[in-house]
Amino acid sequence: MSAEPTEIAQDFIDQAHAIRQRAGRAVHAADTAGLARVARLAAFLGRDLAEICVHAGLKPGQFHVLAELRGRDPLPMSASELARATLVTSGGMTPVLDQLEARGLILRQMDSEDRRARRISITEKGRSTINRALDQQIARHRALNAALLLEERETLSAILRKLLLVVEPSAD
Repeated sequence: MSAEPTEIAQDFIDQAHAIRQRAGRAVHAADTAGLARVARLAAFLGRDLAEICVHAGLKPGQFHVLAELRGRDPLPMSASELARATLVTSGGMTPVLDQLEARGLILRQMDSEDRRARRISITEKGRSTINRALDQQIARHRALNAALLLEERETLSAILRKLLLVVEPSAD
């Protein structure tokens, strides 16, 4: 009894590569396809996050700051720690923090060890806001992850970790 070959569905990247190949403009797929898929998936996830943020009354940068503070609650963070964790530039962090503080979602207090520094913590209102948004994001991520077996998710995570270690600055 011979098994029928399983045809792998083509995604946009496969189709674009085939068109470029026919036009004589193709780069070897192994050099570009994986990271092109990562970039395309990131764009779709960014759209999902933007939609979640609209419902939560947040901008994506605000979402990331609140999510980071929530994840470390009750430990406060500095603006530079938040900038590093959220990939928001240090210049972009100040207006994000100003907006969140004006809405009562975060609290900035003097650092007891360094009077020049401020420690940022999330308020109860901020917790409530980000918890609702995170619940939506987690539900969407679970739905997306359902396309993969647990072993595939673990393998994907390990591969992406290797790539992030190449491009991310050291945490030291």
